[in-house]
Amino acid sequence: MESITQRRYTFEDLWDFPDDGRRRELIDGVLYVSPQAQVGHQRAVSVLTRRFGGWVDEHGGEIFPGVNVDLAIDTHLEPDVVFLTPRRSFAEGLSLTEPPDLVIEVSSPSTRRYDLVEKRAAYERFGVPEYWFVDLKVDKVFVYLLVDGRYGEPVVYGRGDVITTAQAPGLVIDVDEVLGPPERG
Repeated sequence: MESITQRRYTFEDLWDFPDDGRRRELIDGVLYVSPQAQVGHQRAVSVLTRRFGGWVDEHGGEIFPGVNVDLAIDTHLEPDVVFLTPRRSFAEGLSLTEPPDLVIEVSSPSTRRYDLVEKRAAYERFGVPEYWFVDLKVDKVFVYLLVDGRYGEPVVYGRGDVITTAQAPGLVIDVDEVLGPPERG
């Protein structure tokens, strides 16, 4: 993950960059640039989008893979998966401008620290009730819940576990399916 900190950026500055397939995000005006995601990462995003999508089809709400989330003029994020509960409404447009109900980030070798430190802190600060970090390197899913404005210690799920969430009652996510086939040694 490359951070460019010579100056502070705003959302408007992002229009000046080339459309080169790289992800550009801002947190408090600091620009972070990352390469395209690998296949395992995309598989996990696809599984999560399908599982949440099935729940949305039955109950309402919205699921977005890779949507823009602009929480301040100097904070532009592109989470891997965003879920909005049925009780939420959002304005049509280029991005979501209010904190989502649940955000999921899937690890990549170049973004692991960024997802777990900077992005998690931004989601906490802006009041995202639930943050999942899918760590493909260690075959675990870390679920952070916002309590009194802070994320506590995560609930950790591994192979053989299932995840449920109060944000989507009745939804069951099989961790093995999200993580994909175990690596063969």
